[in-house]
Amino acid sequence: MKEISLFFNKNKAAINTLILVVIIQDMLLIQYKSDLITFTILGLSIIFFKFYKFTSKTIFVLCSIPVSIIFFGFLIDPASLVIEKASIWLFLLMGTGIIWEIINTDAE
Repeated sequence: MKEISLFFNKNKAAINTLILVVIIQDMLLIQYKSDLITFTILGLSIIFFKFYKFTSKTIFVLCSIPVSIIFFGFLIDPASLVIEKASIWLFLLMGTGIIWEIINTDAE
C-alpha cells in the first residue's frame, strides 16, 4: 500500500492530467451516454481529489472546461450530444465542488 501511495505522490501531474483527459474524452469522443462510465470516472476523480487534497476552488476551476466545450459546441452544432454530456459534467463537477466546500468547512 505504501508503494502505491508513493507512486501516486510521485506522479501527481501525470495522474491529474490523465483524469482531465478522461473527462474531456468522455465529453467529446464517446458517442453514447452511459451513467456507469460517467459515475465511475466521477468516483475515481473524487478519490484522487481527496488523495491530493484538492480544494473546492480547484474543482470549480475544472468546471471551466465543460463551460468552454458547451460554448464552442453551441457555435458548431446547438443540438449535439457533446453539449449534453458537457452539461452533465458541469453539473456533476459543480455539485462535487459545493459538497466538497461544505465538507471542508465543517472539518475546520
